[in-house]
Amino acid sequence: MFTFLWSPLPVFMLTLRQFSGGRATRVVALISLIPVLMAAIYALVSNGTSTLPEEFFAEGVFRGLFVATLLPVAVMVLATGALGNEVEDQTLPYLSLKPIRRIRIVFEKFLASVVAATPLILGGMAIAYVVTFRGDAGDSDHLTYLWSALAASFAGILAYSAVFQLVSLLVARALLVGLTYSLVWESVLGRYLPGLKIISIRHYTESIFVGMLDKSNYPSLVQAGNQMSDPTAVGTSAIVIVVVAIVAMLISTWRLGRLNLE
Repeated sequence: MFTFLWSPLPVFMLTLRQFSGGRATRVVALISLIPVLMAAIYALVSNGTSTLPEEFFAEGVFRGLFVATLLPVAVMVLATGALGNEVEDQTLPYLSLKPIRRIRIVFEKFLASVVAATPLILGGMAIAYVVTFRGDAGDSDHLTYLWSALAASFAGILAYSAVFQLVSLLVARALLVGLTYSLVWESVLGRYLPGLKIISIRHYTESIFVGMLDKSNYPSLVQAGNQMSDPTAVGTSAIVIVVVAIVAMLISTWRLGRLNLE
């Protein structure tokens, strides 16, 4: 079905084949199901709680857990392996011998990570939305939460894929470094220390989510002080995400050209 892509995008297709059915893909699938599990628990106990579905989905599932921890970790599992596995397995020299420019190798590896991660992550978020809102999931006001979550998640996938791919070329234990970055920088420091949020991917991902919601009702859904403070505009956040991805890929290309491939 996708054989027509093999000639123009050989590295992309090769990487997708490596991902398909692999351990990394299964791990990402399991991580993507955690929001679904949370939504199922909420559905079972929602009759005995005053928490609105909107508040639970926005603050409990998306901002509280998913974008803070699950999203960067899920993307990291795939992105660090795209080029990192080639380095560890010493197959990168054979790949670099092909008549393909290094920037194209980096881009196709990045594209494969995005394509492999997107359906799993967005699919899990969509199922969590349906389970949370149940019969009201098709309501136009509620659908805003779904589109906002999907758009913000995709933006995060783009940025994290490029950044973690770069990490895999800079350090030997990319998974450990990536996990530390996700849990310490994105989950703790970037959220609670003023000033650091402007260099936190999480901040711009959350800003897209909050900015796309109806500004007239989002603050009223959560307790005072719990909602996101000082979000960046959606357009600005999107530009930052794209710039981060491009810069990370350019640095990855530079780094790939200076690796000792012997």
